Amino acid sequence: MSDKADTSTSKALAIIEPDDPAGTAGPAEETREPRFTRETIGVIAGAAGVLAVCLIATALVANGKASPSGERTCLGPQMKVAVAPEAATVVGNILDDAGCSQIDVESAEADEVLRPMALDGDLPDVWIPDSSLWVDRIKPAVEPVTLRTSMASSPVVLVSGDGLTRTSYAEAFAEDDLLIGDPQRMMSALGTVVAGRAKPQTEAQLEPYADRIASGDEAAAPTDPARLAELQTVMSGVTATSEQQWSTYAPKLKAAAPKEGTVVLDYPVMITADSSRRNAIASTITSFARVLDSGAADKALTKAGFRTNGAGKPSPNVGAFTRADSAAVAKTASEWDARLRPTRALAVVDVSGSMAWPVPGGATTRLQLTQAAVSEAADVLPGGAAMGLWAFSEKTEGKLDGDHAVLVPTDQLASKSQRAQLTEEIAGLSERTGGGTALHETALAAYQDAVASYDPLASNTVLLFTDGTNDDPGSMDLTELVSQLKAASDPQRPVRVLGIGITADADLGALQAIADATGGAAYVAERPEDVESVVKEALGQR
Repeated sequence: MSDKADTSTSKALAIIEPDDPAGTAGPAEETREPRFTRETIGVIAGAAGVLAVCLIATALVANGKASPSGERTCLGPQMKVAVAPEAATVVGNILDDAGCSQIDVESAEADEVLRPMALDGDLPDVWIPDSSLWVDRIKPAVEPVTLRTSMASSPVVLVSGDGLTRTSYAEAFAEDDLLIGDPQRMMSALGTVVAGRAKPQTEAQLEPYADRIASGDEAAAPTDPARLAELQTVMSGVTATSEQQWSTYAPKLKAAAPKEGTVVLDYPVMITADSSRRNAIASTITSFARVLDSGAADKALTKAGFRTNGAGKPSPNVGAFTRADSAAVAKTASEWDARLRPTRALAVVDVSGSMAWPVPGGATTRLQLTQAAVSEAADVLPGGAAMGLWAFSEKTEGKLDGDHAVLVPTDQLASKSQRAQLTEEIAGLSERTGGGTALHETALAAYQDAVASYDPLASNTVLLFTDGTNDDPGSMDLTELVSQLKAASDPQRPVRVLGIGITADADLGALQAIADATGGAAYVAERPEDVESVVKEALGQR
């Protein structure tokens, strides 16, 4: 298999080059397969006027070089391009050299683009991540258009710090000091988990890495440059990183492409602007495409350590390689995303008067059992998870501000003092009991809040604890609540309500209706020992 960048053409952009029926073209450069061809007219050129501008830009911009007259050849209005950090500088330099001062390049981690892409937020006009697999992690509000399947490529390689060459993942897994990145943030780390898939011994070896990554501690999964720096410092250890990162930061270390097959970072070029914006910046996109398709761009990318169609392989490089099965790579990426996707939970606790009652056959109160379960969840959820706390009851003026109170806003547990605040407020719930159960109004308010603060890279959940039925006389009935919940739902922001009934007195029918309206589930803990297990089940902790 070729080790050069993929050169297949997407259906995204019309670059209409004038035909030369008379055969009068001037001296040709070396034959290169163009990245952007004339077959993709419809998406960008939405109107004749826009198409005309595209044609002019195409005629003027030749391989990113200025015209002999010195006129500006990179045409069009301002445009923003977000690029994977390791490629941002070289892409910026390529555009600067071509006179494309109207194209602003910014370095962006994948999650910085994925979040607004899922939430229909403020996006760059064009995005060049390190892998086409990133978009699979979310459901985009507007599907990006692939302008180019691969600007450049870089295979993932095994790098050793002790001077010995590891040519397989089997050898890497045999090392005590194997270093792994975070597959949710670094596609270079994905090859390691692909290699460990369905192999009990290596999967067991990956367990502690998964736990550390889920902890939310930035130091748990160092970046590629940080891992390479560690290998050079201690002169031992093995890690997987891209060929580009190895050739940039540690070319004196031994590196090899794993013989089992390797993941290849493909750097797709995607238009993330909506259709209206695409038409407005069509001429700039045309100029951008032509510059990226130039021999000068190929040379610059290769010099920066990437592989390209035109200039070939960087030096140093690991030579030829075999690609890992693309279906297996995509499946593993999906599995690890589901495994490491953090929980974002809002615990909403009933503090009505009946929650102070003892449970049957014991002296422990219903609220105390709930407090223990919520405390356990706050303790066992990893730092990468987020959690908040509300309390609710009806007619408890002075104890709550209305029917419910936001005691701890939802935030990452690894954030400073978040666990401590939760611990303090959970303990203080017993001082707030009294009044009736304002279940319906609170369920809707909590759901609306969770939808508004939705995190597309997390599993978003409302944990609704109650021991009774709604007895707020001024509130909506259950039918209206279900209608309001459905109206507040957003397919782009899926939030589940998990209803947890404390003892058999809880209104399971209402909890089930609330859960069904939000794609959640309802549980009842009839015995004291059931409460914590139900919470763990609801959060997927067992």
